[in-house]
Amino acid sequence: MTKTSCKIVCPFCSLLCDDVTVSLDNNRFEVKNKNLSLCKKKIEFFNLDKNNRLTPTINNKTSSLRETISTTEKILKKSGDITIINHGVDMAGVRSMLRLASRYDCTIDHVNSKYLYNNIGLVQRTGYMATSLTEVKNRADVIIIFGNDIFKKSPRLVERISSGKSSLGFFKGKRKIILVGNFDANATKVARKIGLVVNLKTDIDMIPKILSQLMQRNDNSTFKLSKSLREIHNIVTKSTYLVASWSASDFNKSSNSERIINSISEFIVERNINYRAACFPIAGNLGDSTSSQVCTWMTGFPSRIKSYGNTFKHDRYLCDSELIQNNKTTDTVVHFSTLSDQKIKLNKSLKNIVLGHPKSKLSCIPDVFIPVGVPGIDYEGIMFRTDNVVSLPLKKIRDVALPTIDDIVREIT
Repeated sequence: MTKTSCKIVCPFCSLLCDDVTVSLDNNRFEVKNKNLSLCKKKIEFFNLDKNNRLTPTINNKTSSLRETISTTEKILKKSGDITIINHGVDMAGVRSMLRLASRYDCTIDHVNSKYLYNNIGLVQRTGYMATSLTEVKNRADVIIIFGNDIFKKSPRLVERISSGKSSLGFFKGKRKIILVGNFDANATKVARKIGLVVNLKTDIDMIPKILSQLMQRNDNSTFKLSKSLREIHNIVTKSTYLVASWSASDFNKSSNSERIINSISEFIVERNINYRAACFPIAGNLGDSTSSQVCTWMTGFPSRIKSYGNTFKHDRYLCDSELIQNNKTTDTVVHFSTLSDQKIKLNKSLKNIVLGHPKSKLSCIPDVFIPVGVPGIDYEGIMFRTDNVVSLPLKKIRDVALPTIDDIVREIT
């Protein structure tokens, strides 16, 4: 194969950047964009090597695709209860899960749903004012980012919210970026590329108190603020379009993650009394937005659902796949993984069927492993961006003759 190059939509982050250039040489690809070291590592992880799982296995013994599909069918038919766990797939993959669940009355959960429900819980109780990536890029003059690792999960966040040459250009001034949490010096350096930065280093559990202080402060108040908070207060009060951004997984180790997210939303609502302000939550990187969008369209619920005959029912706790596995209230777990570079934890006490990409890392040997392609690399697909308002098409850039999730599920059902 001759060397070529092309632009792709990167499916390995919820921002779905569509300007990543890769060079191709004999089914190997290399990211050519400068200053994308974290993205480059993430994308090139999926290059094949001699250790890849390119053939189906049954109990770690090489088998034919036909035999592994037959064995999978036998396991599913004998199971009294089946749980499907989504470790990251494209839109067609989610639809395939729903079809499989309808056939065998399965429970479906996303591996990151606990973070999803930190945000969804707020929407269910009070709702919140959200915005899109395009709106942030074109209009926001002040952006407050809460957390600690958001730039590691979405390395190009600052770049994607900056106004480029192709922007509509409503906002022409210099942005002000406020970092609140345990951000390191590198995060400050990244944020300075697009504007003035104020870095308030604090424990994330202090976020509600900090926002409460900012909301109580006004020109006639005797309420005293620290020097750092006074600086932030001055920036906030002068803003015309303020955006608050966070990744729910950053609050996982806090004492009360829902309280933190609620306080951010309340702060935005308060700001909207006289000015424009909005929330811009960043979704997880394992097709979280795609999964919740498709599940909601087709069942009415974003995750943690179970098929009963011709309908799906939702229960946030009974359909929690982590609890189900720990309590062994299911017989068989089917893992779907086309995007994850993290090790998949399998419960040895249960039957485990894995439909995973060739570089899948597993905690133990599954009963059945079927290698499948990676969307955006091995086959075309569609995924939803973190703001849920834009879907982007994924390209096929190599040919390794691996089936898709949809191909396998059609054979099983």
